[in-house]
Amino acid sequence: MAETLPISGSDPASANVNDLLRLAVDRFEGTDGAAVAQRLEAALGAARFDGRSYYRIVAPESGAPIDALLTGTTRAAVEEVPVTEKRKKCTEYDPADKNKCVKEVEVDIRCRRRTITVTTTARLVAIKDGSIRYTRPLSARDQQTWCPDRAASRTAEDYVEWAEGDQVQAIRRDLAPIGYAIDVRVDENRKGLAKPAADSFKEAVRLTKSDPSAACEAWAGLTRAAEPTAALAFNLGLCAEMDRDFDAAIDWYGQAQRLGSKNRDIGEGIARIDRHRRALADWAARKRLMGVN
Repeated sequence: MAETLPISGSDPASANVNDLLRLAVDRFEGTDGAAVAQRLEAALGAARFDGRSYYRIVAPESGAPIDALLTGTTRAAVEEVPVTEKRKKCTEYDPADKNKCVKEVEVDIRCRRRTITVTTTARLVAIKDGSIRYTRPLSARDQQTWCPDRAASRTAEDYVEWAEGDQVQAIRRDLAPIGYAIDVRVDENRKGLAKPAADSFKEAVRLTKSDPSAACEAWAGLTRAAEPTAALAFNLGLCAEMDRDFDAAIDWYGQAQRLGSKNRDIGEGIARIDRHRRALADWAARKRLMGVN
């Protein structure tokens, strides 16, 4: 297993929803529209940030005041057509070994090909001014062929249910922040360190598995006696990000780049911090509207 540090944060909603606190999900058009609307209502109702609900979900039929209405359509189409596939068929076996084929021909077998398309379109309208804050079309497609010697790997119903659930989650990610907890691999390169420092660096790498904070303290200690290397700067950037000290993390990641690091996780770390800061700023604006500290 690679040595890593745990990083957690949140990605912000991509839609402009900061001023929309009370949300109603109306029935979606289509055969499965009611079920999709219910799943969206549940997903958005469960969205939380900093321990608080992101939306207050209001039943559209209640007549209670709302800030926004989510509507849409969802449709599933299933088409089956006959097709043929080629197979080899043995026409003569070795008389001395009945399991050994000595002559075969190619034959056609009858199969069926099924194509499933699931499409969902969602639209969020702000009630106050009628502006369309969000719209997104989503589409999923699955094609399978089954024959007398090969069964379909899933039913049409199973795929439609999965695709609709996946589309619901995509809409939920667009309309509310979503948290993450990932493990990011540390840089184990000891190039540029004197032997005592290199040994301490290696021991800190080992510590990441059992005590990430101790590993970070060990790396920080190495910078007191010598200039950091690119790998050390990157690891300290990860440590700062782990501790939510984002200014320090950006500084360390930038220093790692200036020292010549080509680690692609630097850019990903900087982008992660930017997204999390936007999620925090969005939440601060939302709390002001909610009247909470």
